[in-house]
Amino acid sequence: GLVHIVGKNKLDTWWLGIGPGEKLFTVCNCCPCCCITRGLPYTDRRLSSKLSRMPGVTVTVSDRCTGCGECAAKGVCFVNAVRMQDGHPVISDECRACGRCASVCPADAIEISFEGEESVKDTVARLSQIVDVT
Repeated sequence: GLVHIVGKNKLDTWWLGIGPGEKLFTVCNCCPCCCITRGLPYTDRRLSSKLSRMPGVTVTVSDRCTGCGECAAKGVCFVNAVRMQDGHPVISDECRACGRCASVCPADAIEISFEGEESVKDTVARLSQIVDVT
């Protein structure tokens, strides 16, 4: 139920012990089991900015929010992009739209939406530049 993060990650070649690295394409679902990206908040901005939200994806908090704070709890957002302010969650620009905050929300108040087919086509075109997606 989480949004996929895709890309080329040379670290996975070393970490997983597979190759050739130039052909490895990583698909991550931001699960808590082994995520190497949990270190992103503590990583130099030049490196952490390489992992970005897919264009056309938005994350919003609806009026169903009860202010419980589950979405902002430690260990939920792997980039610490959700914080509570005046009893309401605020999602910063650091958000990568992984969906972890939405998956823990007991009120289903956090919504992830896609702008439409054009943003998906644009993403496929972008990925096609680094890997054969056919």
